[in-house]
Amino acid sequence: MAKQPFGRGAMRECYRTKKLSNFARHQQWKSASNYVAKRYIDSVEREVYFEDVRLQMDAKLWGEEYNRHKPPKQVDIMQMCILEMKNRPGQPLYHLEHYIEGKYIKYNSNSGFVRDENFRLTPQAFSHFTFERSAHQLIVVDIQGVGDLYTDPQIHTSSGTDFGDGNLGVRGMALFFHSHACNSICQKMGLTPFDLSVKEVAALEHAQNLLKTAKTVLRGTEEVCGSPRVRTLSGSRPPTLCRLSENSADDNVNDSMFDSLPCSPSSWWSLKEEMLGRSPMGWTIFNEVDNLCSEHSCSFGERRMSESGGDSGCPSERRSELDGEFADRANSNGRRYCESDEDSIRRDQHNEDKWNNYHASRAHSHWPSCVAVEVQRLNAIKQEKKIGKSILGKVHLAMVHYHEAGRFCNKLEEWDRESAVFHLKHAALCGELEAIVALSLVYLQLPHHILTDFTVEDSEQHRRTGFDYVLMAAEAGDRPSMIRAARAFDTGDSLGPDRAQDWKEALHWYSAALNMTDYDEGGEFDGTGDEPKCSLLARQAEIHMVGGFGAEPDPQAAGDLFTEAAEAAMASMKGKLANQYYQQAEEAWALMEE
Repeated sequence: MAKQPFGRGAMRECYRTKKLSNFARHQQWKSASNYVAKRYIDSVEREVYFEDVRLQMDAKLWGEEYNRHKPPKQVDIMQMCILEMKNRPGQPLYHLEHYIEGKYIKYNSNSGFVRDENFRLTPQAFSHFTFERSAHQLIVVDIQGVGDLYTDPQIHTSSGTDFGDGNLGVRGMALFFHSHACNSICQKMGLTPFDLSVKEVAALEHAQNLLKTAKTVLRGTEEVCGSPRVRTLSGSRPPTLCRLSENSADDNVNDSMFDSLPCSPSSWWSLKEEMLGRSPMGWTIFNEVDNLCSEHSCSFGERRMSESGGDSGCPSERRSELDGEFADRANSNGRRYCESDEDSIRRDQHNEDKWNNYHASRAHSHWPSCVAVEVQRLNAIKQEKKIGKSILGKVHLAMVHYHEAGRFCNKLEEWDRESAVFHLKHAALCGELEAIVALSLVYLQLPHHILTDFTVEDSEQHRRTGFDYVLMAAEAGDRPSMIRAARAFDTGDSLGPDRAQDWKEALHWYSAALNMTDYDEGGEFDGTGDEPKCSLLARQAEIHMVGGFGAEPDPQAAGDLFTEAAEAAMASMKGKLANQYYQQAEEAWALMEE
């Protein structure tokens, strides 16, 4: 290893390294393979190094999934391992990977950067593909390398956890799509454009012009993302999804979502052990239309070689000068598999049929990037269960925050309010409660914390729209919106001409709000807000006492509610108010005796 680094990035520095083959008989350093050793400039936990290796291998598996859809040019991600210097002070760790010959280019970054010169279609289409094929759970970005042999990628996950500080979560996804213009590969593979406003699309005109200069030619054999004709590995969830699903998966679609996903061959250890008793490397489903060679005529390793070979455009590293039986095992960038993986898969071949039968009917699906399709999926879910379950909605909401913070404009320019509102509405369509509540407040001319200086004209139509959003938020379980809906049906304000004052509906929403005692900013409703429990109970009692607007008089219920309101007032240290409620309870019960 060289003593001085030959390159340095924002976080790591690189050292030229030579590595002899494990099978070399003599120390022939001239024929040793060229490697790159990388270490963090600042001190980090040792686990970070292992997390980076897992990240790169997960990205490699997504590259293999992309290649199965027969793109014009296949991609590959360098394998990486960890090198520990046991004889050095502190036993430092290094990342070790093959040195890539050729011109090194960074095609996009984890923060929305897209290279203008040497513009390429494949890297951008690959990133877009991973977002849709993973059901919006992740996106592989920071694509860089030589040709289509990539290294040092970054994965953004929907939860924002795993994969180090470079994982920006849905914010990183928003940054990618703000600068992404779908190209011919995206279209041919059935990837849907992300919804952007008119101004945002116009801002991408430069990128659209660059697409015309790209030289990649479609072959006509590309498969649509999620096509049943694609050889898809269904032995596991896609990389990382088994860990991410706990927080982001929809309760109604857990099984159908994750078991039907494209499954790169990353190991789904826990479920496999439970179902099959083992943890194999992965299993494959091969469709008979794929024209694969039979099990007797070619090995699994040869299949993987044929899948991964082709148009990477990357020069292979010169093989080591080895003799005899070890020559075939020399380290090479052209190799796409290791002997241990192949042996392991062969040993577990007998379990493949079991796993394929379980997944065969669910192996082909993807979630598009456009809101229209997302809304169709969400419409099949109950309102309260679909709220907050759309990752696409969270991406649109992140776009709103970026616009409001001025991330997408120059320092001296005004931020794009029109685009921010566009994404706020799309986030609401996807069931983002924060967006729904914000729009309800905007249209009802009430203070709001998102886009605080954005207002609309005070008109009957806007107030009707605002109340529609109030009902959406109330049905989703937002307590302030429940109270707002109850007050509107109680007083008749902001209902619009298509709705009438309805005390029966008001009682429903008052009761719903009172039952949400565990819903508050602090995690628990403590009765000290603008609408304390005692006042809501008292208003319910008043409606039951007099009746009207669809509600029947019920003195017994009124007396009970006044008593409950008095007890709530006493708990809130409001003695005088409690005495008033006790007196009104007596009056209600007197009406019942009459």
